[in-house]
Amino acid sequence: MASLSKRLKIRESSLPAYLVFSQSLAAIAPLSSTAAYLTATLLLAGTSSGIASILGVLMYSLWVYVGYQLSRFFPSEGGTYTFSRHMYPERVATILGWMYWGSYMFYLISTSTYATGVLLPLLGAPISIDRLMEVVLPSAIVLLMITGIRPPLYYSLVTSLVEIAVIVVLGITVIAHRGLSLVPLTPSAGLSQVLSGAMATSFSIAGGGAAFFLGKEARGKGKTVSKSYLLAFLLASGAIVFSSIYLVTAGGSTQGVENLANTGFPGLTVANQYMGESFASAMLLLTVNSLIGSLIAAYVALSRLTFSLLRTDLPKSTLIVGSLFLGINGVIAGLGNLVQWYQYFFLGSLTALFITHASLSLGLPKIRNKLALSLLKSFPGILSALLMMVGLYSIYLEVGEELVVGILACIVLVMVGVIQGLISRRGEGKSNIS
Repeated sequence: MASLSKRLKIRESSLPAYLVFSQSLAAIAPLSSTAAYLTATLLLAGTSSGIASILGVLMYSLWVYVGYQLSRFFPSEGGTYTFSRHMYPERVATILGWMYWGSYMFYLISTSTYATGVLLPLLGAPISIDRLMEVVLPSAIVLLMITGIRPPLYYSLVTSLVEIAVIVVLGITVIAHRGLSLVPLTPSAGLSQVLSGAMATSFSIAGGGAAFFLGKEARGKGKTVSKSYLLAFLLASGAIVFSSIYLVTAGGSTQGVENLANTGFPGLTVANQYMGESFASAMLLLTVNSLIGSLIAAYVALSRLTFSLLRTDLPKSTLIVGSLFLGINGVIAGLGNLVQWYQYFFLGSLTALFITHASLSLGLPKIRNKLALSLLKSFPGILSALLMMVGLYSIYLEVGEELVVGILACIVLVMVGVIQGLISRRGEGKSNIS
C-alpha cells in the first residue's frame, strides 16, 4: 500500500502542458466518439447531421467558454466540484459534485460496455466472449491506473493524435471519390431532430473537462489547464464536424445515412468501402484503443473527484472507483443484453452532465466579479444553460421514456449528495459539542 500511495500521490506542478492536453483530448476520444456517439447524431438528425454537428459544437462552445474561465481561476483536484463551491452553498455544491461524479461513472460503464457489446462483435469475437470482456476490460483499466498517472497519459497522447490523422485521411478520401456535397448542410429533418442530434454531438466532445481535475498537478496550474482544454476542444470538434460531413456524403441519401448509422459503426463501413479491409481493420483496432484512452482519462478525473468529495487519499479513491466500475460491469455481464445497458448508461451520463453544466453556467454571473468579467462577458453562461435545457427536452421528444432512466439516475445522485450533506452536518455538530 505504501508503494501504491507513492505512485498515486498528487504532486503539485508536476505535469507538463502536453500531458494535460493529452488528458483533455483522450477524454474526448475523437475516433471512438465518431463510433459511439456520432452514430447517435446520424440516427437522430439523418442527412442533417452536418448541420446538427456544427450546431452541437457551437452550443457546447458556450460551456467551453464557461469552463475555460472557471479552470483559469480555480485550479484544483476537485475540478467542477471546486467550481460549484465558489458559486453555491456547500450542500448544493455537494449535490452538483455527485451529479458530475455520476456522469463520469456512467460514462465509464457505457463506454466500456459499448466496446464489449458493439465493437467486439465487429472484430468477429464469439458471442460468448462479450460478457467475459465486460469484466476483463475494467480489470485491465484498474491495473493500468495503479501504475500512476504518467504512463497512461503518454500512451493516450500518441494514440489520440493518430486517431485525428485517421479521421482526416478517411474523410479526404471519401470527398475525393464522392465530390463536395451540400447534402450534409441542407436542412431535411425537423427542428427537434436537429437539436437532439446537436446534443448528441455536444456529448461526444464533452470529455475535455477531464483536465479540470489536474489543476493542482499541472505546471502553470489554471493557465495550463484552460489553454489545454480549449486546444483539445478546437481540435476534436473540428474532427467530429468533418466526420459527420463525410459520413453523410458517403451515405448520400436519407436511407443511406440510416443504413450507415444502423451498422453501429458507420465509419468502419465507409472505411471498408473507400480504403479497403486493411485500413478498416487498423481503424477498428485504433477505435478500441481510443475507447481505452478515453476510459483512462475519465478514470483519472473520477479518482480525483472522489478524492475531493470524500476527502480521503488518492489510492483509496482510485480503488473505490475501480471497485464500483468492476462491480457494475460484472452485474451487466451476468444480466446480458449489453447494448441495452450501454444505451441506459449513456442517457444517464448525458443527463447528469448537462444538468450539472447548466447549473455551473448559471452560476457564472454570480461570481463574475471574482473572475473580473463584465456582465456582458458572463452572459454566455446563461445562454449555455438555456440551450442545454432545450437540448435535453429535444432528446426527450425523440427518445421518449428512455430518457426517464437518466432523470432517475440524477435523482439518485441528488439523494447521495443530500445524504453526504446531512452526515457532514452531524459530524460538524458532534465536533462542536466535544
